Amino acid sequence: MPYFEEITASTRLGRTGRLVCCPRCKQVTRVYALSWHWMKCLGCEDSIHKYHWTIGPAVTSQQQKPSRMFKAQRGKSAQFAKTKKELLPRLSHPVSEYTITRETIPGWKRPDLVLVISRKLEATVNFFSNNFLPEGHSLEWCDSSGSRSVFLYMVNGEQQDLPHRTFQEFKVFLSEREIKPDLIMHREDPGLGIYLPELDEASYCAN
Repeated sequence: MPYFEEITASTRLGRTGRLVCCPRCKQVTRVYALSWHWMKCLGCEDSIHKYHWTIGPAVTSQQQKPSRMFKAQRGKSAQFAKTKKELLPRLSHPVSEYTITRETIPGWKRPDLVLVISRKLEATVNFFSNNFLPEGHSLEWCDSSGSRSVFLYMVNGEQQDLPHRTFQEFKVFLSEREIKPDLIMHREDPGLGIYLPELDEASYCAN
């Protein structure tokens, strides 16, 4: 079964909500009820009927429980695994460059909303952050993988959800400079590897 499936009359949501994916621009957002008939997409801004959206899997009770994991920290990036044997082969630099600890990882909670964008536009994001955001607010690089990068929204050093208004202002900033990103999304933090099931699952199924 694909990660995102059709919404039907029998689709149910748990207390953690579920991700829904826009059929036009692939933007995702979390919903906590399906009592609506139409919803405006935060990406393409089109109003789309409920049964045209697709929906991701529910978060299980097991995923909500904390777990013990080994962590390899290098600068701002980190890798996690259940055992050291699993962790070490994943490291792309010498082990001596990492700080390895065993930590309790909290159970699932909704990740913060972030900016996911084409990696080649990192300098553009930094320019916008340095010149167009209020004092104390910034978009800070978090992770890059392949052609994708993730930027966190920081307010006085604390991470917060990237506001929808700020995301729209950034899109206007790009449009005024005739910059058309291959990828730009305002969505929950996809985590290490920047795996985007709404895009990657579709690509896998197509192949």
